[in-house]
Amino acid sequence: MKPRSRIFIQLLLILIALWAGAFLFYVREITSGIYSNSASADGIVILTGTPGRLKLGFELLKTGAGKRLLVSGVHTSVTKTQLGKAMGESTVLMDCCVDLGRIAKDTVGNAYEASLWAEEHGFNDILVVTSAYHMPRSLVELRRQLPDKNLIAYAPADDTDALKRWWRSPKLLYVLVAEFNKYVISLVRARIEMIAMSGPNT
Repeated sequence: MKPRSRIFIQLLLILIALWAGAFLFYVREITSGIYSNSASADGIVILTGTPGRLKLGFELLKTGAGKRLLVSGVHTSVTKTQLGKAMGESTVLMDCCVDLGRIAKDTVGNAYEASLWAEEHGFNDILVVTSAYHMPRSLVELRRQLPDKNLIAYAPADDTDALKRWWRSPKLLYVLVAEFNKYVISLVRARIEMIAMSGPNT
């Protein structure tokens, strides 16, 4: 084997080992239950996805964990009345305290939409509701858009519990690998932006 080929293989094996180690750390984090402690906040943001996210977000709103609720990434065809009926919530609650965000098409869009909403209402403390596997990347993107806000992560317990035997489900493994890779890309992009904004003298 040529020296260059040997070096390439060694580097590839090192990268694979680093990726695997980081992936296992990511899985350990999202299955640890660290995203299960709620706190009082100014507002609540749900990143649309599983029904459990919506259920948890509305429960937090009704128990007074936040003053208003933003459901980010709602399809343009879904009305507030339709969502209220689907969730079994009253018209009074939907009209007074729930906002539907229709700008977001992805997690980056969710973060931008949440930043506009937080700025409009003057909110500083935000409860972020999404699935545990989606939370690390969501927090990276939200911090890019809301660097001065206090973000409190809260994931539905059912979503977290479903991840604990991830190795038994090829479908779930695929989802986690794909999400982890997106998370890494988000981290790299955020780091590059930080370096670019800090300037050459930092």
